[in-house]
Amino acid sequence: MNDRSVPSIPGTRCLPEVELYLKQQVALILRTRVNHFPGSQPVSFTREHLHNNLLRKDYLVCEKSDGLRVLLFVLVNPDTNEEGSFLISRENEYYHIPDFHFPRSEKDFDISHNGTIVDGELVYSTNPVTKVKEVRYLIFDCLAMDMNSVTHKNLWKRLYHAQHEFHKPYSELRRKFPDACKDWLFKLDFKNMTQPFKIHKIFNEMRNLTYVSDGLILTCCDTPYISGTDPTLLKWKPSEENTIDFKIKLEFPKYIDNDLPKHDPNREYTNYDVKPKFKLYVWKGGDAPHQHESVELNIKRNGGEFKNSFQNYDEWNELDVSDEQWDKLKKSGESFNGRIAECRQRQNGSWEMLRFRDDKMNGNHINVVLKILKSIEDSVTKDELIELEPQVKARWEERERMKRKAQQQQHDFVHHNSHGQVHHGHNPAKPPPPVAVGEKRKHEAEQPEQNKREKIGVEGSEKVDDDEEFYESDGFEEMPSYKN
Repeated sequence: MNDRSVPSIPGTRCLPEVELYLKQQVALILRTRVNHFPGSQPVSFTREHLHNNLLRKDYLVCEKSDGLRVLLFVLVNPDTNEEGSFLISRENEYYHIPDFHFPRSEKDFDISHNGTIVDGELVYSTNPVTKVKEVRYLIFDCLAMDMNSVTHKNLWKRLYHAQHEFHKPYSELRRKFPDACKDWLFKLDFKNMTQPFKIHKIFNEMRNLTYVSDGLILTCCDTPYISGTDPTLLKWKPSEENTIDFKIKLEFPKYIDNDLPKHDPNREYTNYDVKPKFKLYVWKGGDAPHQHESVELNIKRNGGEFKNSFQNYDEWNELDVSDEQWDKLKKSGESFNGRIAECRQRQNGSWEMLRFRDDKMNGNHINVVLKILKSIEDSVTKDELIELEPQVKARWEERERMKRKAQQQQHDFVHHNSHGQVHHGHNPAKPPPPVAVGEKRKHEAEQPEQNKREKIGVEGSEKVDDDEEFYESDGFEEMPSYKN
């Protein structure tokens, strides 16, 4: 699939007062800053991550879809009792999605989610039956469930919430009432994850995907969800797929009419008929003045001409644009100066553009750019990841044995102490010493894999014991059937 276009955010941008209210609700639930996008951001995979991460920690891996990252927020209006669904962009903009209903239970569709936030990506997906390109939302994490943040939980438990308590009731609703759901703006799928010693299966199945995938995402099992850059969340791409977002500045040459006298103001002018230079600018951070103003205000402020600001940007390189590409760009009638473009570096060092990223207000920060270039220079290949699988599996199984051993030792210690208290004349009604909260959390995060995969049913909005909330992965033994 060669189409690398990204969906526009569906729905309608919320009014400022509504958006502020929603931001406040999200900040209260997640305990984050109001004007801060609460989503997690990965770091580029480098060679050091092979041994410092994959061999030392438990990870789950999924393919990296080439789409538009957004959070999905479901909230019930306390005054009208009306359910609202919203998409949150990386620019922390809120868009209302009409008509959606996300039931809390597979058996009772009347109860809706309220205060639930899931993480995912919008992609263009080609329906294998109808061959129609449609928008889908791929869920891969969960931040909150029913007004309660779950970011402190490990990945297994967060995925359980997203899979069993959010996606399954939605899927059952679509299955039973397809006609009522057919006009919804997009469909939802749950992105399957598997252990990193089965990466070869992910690569094998990528060719069967109905959307573009350009790499892998590796998420640590035992760490919480981090708002902002998460150093344990890894993004792997083959070197040829590593891209950087730059801001484009068009520089047209000046034409000098030597037939006119030097003092004539019309003697020199910008020649818009020839191909300009496409300069790539890298972002140094910070907001430029008037960054959020409307097009109308910009034109008024600049005396009738729209001008892009390149403040907080430095010139980085130049984009290679062929004459044929320039002709296509001109025929489109669009404006290109000041837009964010996703680019990649060819083997000869030149830069080519893949697409415009109008969903982004700024390009990649200079620090991110340097890390991506390091990832390209220090590239880990697909074959190297596959070759490491036996070591990853051996380390994974060794950690599981150590966890089971520690669990058994803890059980024996508590059992021995409880018997010792009775034997030495202590009050038999007195309970054994409690396990420290920190130790309990660590113990919960270190459950054996077979316990993690235990299936637990959910009835309505009933509370499920924390120790039993675990995601079920099919491990890519079979690809899930295409969901309607």
